[in-house]
Amino acid sequence: MNLISDFKSHYKKLEEFVCVLFIIFSGFLVSAIYKINNFWSFPNLDEMLWHYRSDIFWSKILAFDFSGLIQSAQPGITVYWFTGFMMKFFNFDFNDVMVKIADKEVEGLDFNYAINNHDMATYKAYETISFAFNTPLFLLLVLFFIAFYYLVKKIGFGRIIASFSLLFIVTNTYLQFWTTPSDKMLNFFMTLSFLTILVYLPKRENQKYLIFSAVFGAWAVLSKISALFVLPFYFSIFIYYRWPLNKEKLKMIFKDYFTWIFIFTLVNIIFLPSIITNPNEVYDLVFRSNAIISNNPAIDNPITGGLLKYASLSLSILTQYLSHIFFLSLLSFLFIRHNKKYNNIFKDLPTKHINIISAYIILFIIMVISISDNSDTRFMTPALIMLNILAAIGLYGVVEIIAQRNNTSEKFKNIFYVSIFFMTIILQIIFLILNGALFTTLW
Repeated sequence: MNLISDFKSHYKKLEEFVCVLFIIFSGFLVSAIYKINNFWSFPNLDEMLWHYRSDIFWSKILAFDFSGLIQSAQPGITVYWFTGFMMKFFNFDFNDVMVKIADKEVEGLDFNYAINNHDMATYKAYETISFAFNTPLFLLLVLFFIAFYYLVKKIGFGRIIASFSLLFIVTNTYLQFWTTPSDKMLNFFMTLSFLTILVYLPKRENQKYLIFSAVFGAWAVLSKISALFVLPFYFSIFIYYRWPLNKEKLKMIFKDYFTWIFIFTLVNIIFLPSIITNPNEVYDLVFRSNAIISNNPAIDNPITGGLLKYASLSLSILTQYLSHIFFLSLLSFLFIRHNKKYNNIFKDLPTKHINIISAYIILFIIMVISISDNSDTRFMTPALIMLNILAAIGLYGVVEIIAQRNNTSEKFKNIFYVSIFFMTIILQIIFLILNGALFTTLW
């Protein structure tokens, strides 16, 4: 009997893993149709610059020269470590890259104009190194999606919510904002850091999740400085989760938080030795660079101007999502969450975690809006990733309401979920094809 039980258990785990891989494949299918993920081609000069910076970074690391490791306000250190090492397998002359940049700067043009002019001959020249550079990123992306699914499930949201959270991520149009290497790394590591801390919070039983969170948090900050958001945010959620406080709880909070900070600092030093050898470089990046705080241009009416700016930004986000079942699911979440009639629908879900995720999304977006004069929504993608979990919870809530009202069986609910699964993929493919056709026509 034990053998049969073990076989069934392993079979179910294998079946679940295959389902996760199928969801990921579905996402890549959608992405391939619209050519969102440029894994195999060189998309713009920004990627070329990361090739160039990686080559310099690894030359310095191998020479034990830790000065000048920070070459961008991003700063993208994890890009160099996790993918940039591939540049050391190529004897490639990047001088022409710098010449193109210099020529365009003389003309007063942004560096992206150097080759971003649909020059296929230029793209072809960098095809080989782009393929090599992006291969580790592709593998990291797949690993991230797998880890995302299992962590969402482990938090207490169950298989259905975890599956649709993953499906919404891999099929929504915001994957197009993952093409910048430093953005990819920020999304990977900030999300994993946040999810692992949520796994740790309830019982504090497994210290490895606190350690994982700190390591991923350090890598997130080394990817983009905006990830420093997690330092005050994590302290606040430690307090929220243990509220009301007493002396013992405060000891517990400070012990966890300072353990997290210690590991976070250690990992930063290991992966960016400049913190010790060239502290001025790091100080300038964190406190003087416009990577975090940028001076917003003066406008006649800052309140009206700001409202119009972010109203148009919100409209842009909504139009990207209108065709997606994600959007209706998110509306359903908001409706059910704030309707007393349906309070019981989410009773079996981790309510505190839902509140923390909601706060994370809102506060991160507010931070981006407050300190950046760039309205590019890709800076908000860590928050947009977590929106997919709330949308999946909303979808779960809708199905539960329908099931309760009609006294439907578990089999019917499963059929309903499968239908929604395929509908999500088909609708998104149709939307992306039509959107692509419209863009081509206008272009």
